[in-house]
Amino acid sequence: MKFHDAHCHLSNKDFMKDFDISTSMEKWKNSGLEYVIGVSSNISESYKILEMSKEFKRIIPGIGIHPWKAKTQMKEELKAEFKQIINDNEIIVIGEIGLDHHFIKREDRYSYQEEYFRFFLEQAEKNSLPINIHLKGAEEESSDILTSYKIPSENILIHWYSGPKKVFNQFLERDYFFSVNPSVLTGSTHIEVLKKAPLNRILTESDGNVKYTIDNVKVTGSPGIIPEVLSKIEEIKNIELEELSVILQKNIRIYANLASDKI
Repeated sequence: MKFHDAHCHLSNKDFMKDFDISTSMEKWKNSGLEYVIGVSSNISESYKILEMSKEFKRIIPGIGIHPWKAKTQMKEELKAEFKQIINDNEIIVIGEIGLDHHFIKREDRYSYQEEYFRFFLEQAEKNSLPINIHLKGAEEESSDILTSYKIPSENILIHWYSGPKKVFNQFLERDYFFSVNPSVLTGSTHIEVLKKAPLNRILTESDGNVKYTIDNVKVTGSPGIIPEVLSKIEEIKNIELEELSVILQKNIRIYANLASDKI
């Protein structure tokens, strides 16, 4: 059975402290891992994940600036760096990008978040790249902004959606992808996304190294936990595991613009 992880902070320093990447990638590969999208929160993580993707062909590099890091106006030098990275790499995802008005309470930073978000959306539109979006507490604002860009719906992934039903329904109508992560094993309201999103618009993610409490045990998110998520999807969607695996692997290839023979 093959599986993927569409959102994991592989190049984050804390993640790399918890997991030896060489050993872990071999273990995950043997368990069925086909692809893992290593999202980034800043420029240094973006460079690191690009380096890691050259060593491990199952890693798809994600570049970007997390909204938590958007604290000042975006410098032209930083924009130029990201543009160069995009020009130099054929297979790439833009993320983790977006807005956050839930964990970030300082409203003076919201304009910076939007500036960064729009910059990366422009690059995605110009270069036909998939995007991996965080929009906690700013779902309506994010929804409005997305309508300003011509990015194919199959290249838009809404990461860990837990916002208003109204916006969720808008995203369903637009045919975006939704990620499903281990929080569905914990009684989280995120399970509503799993119940309502169609199978052909679901991707799985760990959001490593987020910590989850599953059956009273704390577990660090990583590709290794994805098989448990698949079992939950199998239960909720009433579908055989092997058939589910085939559908989800087709989904990740569509979303990330992957040729069928990448691996």
